Amino acid sequence: MKKALLALLAAGTVLTASAAPAAAAKPRPTPKEASLVGSATLWRPTGDDIRFDFDAHGFGLEVRGTFRVSHYLNGEGAWMEGDIDCLVVGGKVAVVTGVITASSKPEWIGVRRGMTVFDNGRHDRVGYSWVLDPGSTESVPQCVSGAPYEWVETGDFRTVEWFPFAGPPGR
Repeated sequence: MKKALLALLAAGTVLTASAAPAAAAKPRPTPKEASLVGSATLWRPTGDDIRFDFDAHGFGLEVRGTFRVSHYLNGEGAWMEGDIDCLVVGGKVAVVTGVITASSKPEWIGVRRGMTVFDNGRHDRVGYSWVLDPGSTESVPQCVSGAPYEWVETGDFRTVEWFPFAGPPGR
């Protein structure tokens, strides 16, 4: 009886172990385009209300989507929104630029801004081209921005990497 019970337990273990890899072997779908999507508020020790929203899809200059940014402190600040005109994603980092189409600051309409996102789970970071000169009306070139130096407090960004060619073997 003891031997029969041990044999039954051993057979169950073999069946369970051999079935598990088949379920885990489901391949991830290959992305068809790069993307940067999501919304977040940034952390500032002074309590600033800073929000970034992205919905960008495509690669390089063949991209579509929108962005929205707002920054307020003690009831004063500004907002801007626009159309994305470039997106490149490498790993967890996305660089995106867009031309402002509407803003609480009319002098910004038509200006291109650059933004960078580091998608690090619930510890994302954001950077932007106007950090050193917030009131500037000069445009940056397409796909140019600053390093992601700001911390996300709430929200989440998701990047999907895609390139028209494969990377080096083994990577």
